[in-house]
Amino acid sequence: MNKGIIFDLDGTLANTAFIHKEAWEIALSKLGINTDIQIETLLGRKTADIAKILAKDKWKELMNIKNNIYLDLVKRKAKGTRCSKEIIEKAKELGYKTAIVTSSNTISAREVLNTVGISVDLIITSDDVTNGKPDPEGILLAINKLDLNPELSIGIGDTEVDAIAFKKAKLGKIYLVRSEVPIDVEKLINLGIKIMNSLCEIMNELNS
Repeated sequence: MNKGIIFDLDGTLANTAFIHKEAWEIALSKLGINTDIQIETLLGRKTADIAKILAKDKWKELMNIKNNIYLDLVKRKAKGTRCSKEIIEKAKELGYKTAIVTSSNTISAREVLNTVGISVDLIITSDDVTNGKPDPEGILLAINKLDLNPELSIGIGDTEVDAIAFKKAKLGKIYLVRSEVPIDVEKLINLGIKIMNSLCEIMNELNS
């Protein structure tokens, strides 16, 4: 069995978490939907799941509008986060298989990866699973496809739903990178999750 690093995408390898937020806000405005829900607290979940929370019976319409807006924003605004390319290169040098498990759909994820120039061994999107994060289905699918030993593998994300999914999949080490998405630091530390300021710090730990 192989050792691997499973990454989240939005907010972890690319600055796209708040591009998602902006796309949701524009889409809600177009449909005339008002909500008191803080969208940033929903980030990390499947698009359909977020749409159902925000728009109830209009969720499909909201989702389709949001997805089109997001693709346009990504082309203009998406960038890799600090050390995103470097940590993937370092992981491969150290013999780790690399995967991305994202709550984005395949079209959105591919657009982001093409825009920021990131390549990994395997990509699992919301189109590949029934249950999105915090359910570990996507993580377990990546483990199976890459024949990974979970105990020797690492999960890296930026949201609580990432951390919970990694934890349920029993990965050996779990890191969360601080982003603009709110997290309960004390709760996560008590779960054994390491909170880091950037991917650069995690890359340095890989070297040690």
